[in-house]
Amino acid sequence: MPELPDILLLAESMNKALVEKIIFDSKVNQPKVLNYSKSTFQKRVKGRCFQGFRQRGKWVISYLDNKWMIAFNLGMGGELRLHWSVETPDPKRERIIFFFENGDQLWVHFWWFGHVHLIKPGNEAKHAQLGTLGIEPLSDAFTSEVLASILQNKKGRIKSYLLDQKFIAGIGNVYVQDILWYARLHPNRKANTLNLVDIERLHEAIQHVLQEGIRWGPGPGEQDVWGQRGQWGKKPGWPQIAYRTGKSCPTCQTVVEEVRIGSTTSYICPHCQS
Repeated sequence: MPELPDILLLAESMNKALVEKIIFDSKVNQPKVLNYSKSTFQKRVKGRCFQGFRQRGKWVISYLDNKWMIAFNLGMGGELRLHWSVETPDPKRERIIFFFENGDQLWVHFWWFGHVHLIKPGNEAKHAQLGTLGIEPLSDAFTSEVLASILQNKKGRIKSYLLDQKFIAGIGNVYVQDILWYARLHPNRKANTLNLVDIERLHEAIQHVLQEGIRWGPGPGEQDVWGQRGQWGKKPGWPQIAYRTGKSCPTCQTVVEEVRIGSTTSYICPHCQS
């Protein structure tokens, strides 16, 4: 599932490729991904043009020239891909297709959990999913003090709160691995046991790892609107510990271990994250 760095890079590529493109028509192969009826969706987008895209948590938010928004959540295995007019989408694979006046097409695909939601002007905060999202971890508002308040009196494991989109939006099980390693925190560590130094180190780790993800991303299996993949795993030292079972920790050379934390897999250095 794409996370904050991947979504941000995707939104940036869509700003370069799709702004001012007029939607000539659309085709809905899977109505279940919509929050409106198929006919209403097609009526609302027909003849409109995209005016901009931004990242919010794990969503791409697009703005239409009629002030409505389309919110894309790619779920698992999702893609938003620009295609030429001569290409033919597979109706069993592509959930929605946007046809533009110049002949280009935007294909929307995901395996499961994906959404393509229309949002009325001014109603983003009322949206069932978007309205519950927590703070953006790369925003100026996300300070170490804010992080401390989020984790205050929380008795569960720290990893669970980092992954909970109601607290911090955009972090998933890919980028959380290096975040916890940089912060020298075991994913099972109870959140209410973190002291001020731990909190400050975790805050710095969150911002550093997400910025590195933007620098070298998109992450594993992700791509921008043109289908370009990032440098995940190609740059030496990136990632530092995620998915590196059996490799040496860059800091202490201890062998990286793979452990089960709740319903998720974690990659840890048993020495640095004891």
